[in-house]
Amino acid sequence: MAKIKKELACVNLQKEIAEWVTTNTHILNFGPDTFEIETIFKDSFGETVYCFVEKTGVDKYNVTDDGRALFKLDPSASDEDLIAASEDFVTASGFSFNVENGVISCESDEQTLAEKVMQLGQLQVNISYLN
Repeated sequence: MAKIKKELACVNLQKEIAEWVTTNTHILNFGPDTFEIETIFKDSFGETVYCFVEKTGVDKYNVTDDGRALFKLDPSASDEDLIAASEDFVTASGFSFNVENGVISCESDEQTLAEKVMQLGQLQVNISYLN
């Protein structure tokens, strides 16, 4: 009986976590193929982390931070050491990094889209602590 109660408590907790994430994640439709996602994450500045999703083809999406993570740390893009460290960190995490504009991105299909958005959100938080 105790095992059943414990399993039910875990199921309830899992449901509560899923409901909390759903309630605290907001999606704004910018157009037929572009979305802004206000994630559950806060960066080192205490600000909400945003991700952007653009549909680029049939079951193809580009997930990006639109350059916001690096811009917050170095608006003038003059700290070469920070840019290099960010690039190393981003690519080691499996994402692409555009050195010219500081955009972090990855390609996704519909099946992995939510996972990629959450991973990018967490990556932005991690990068924010490089300051």
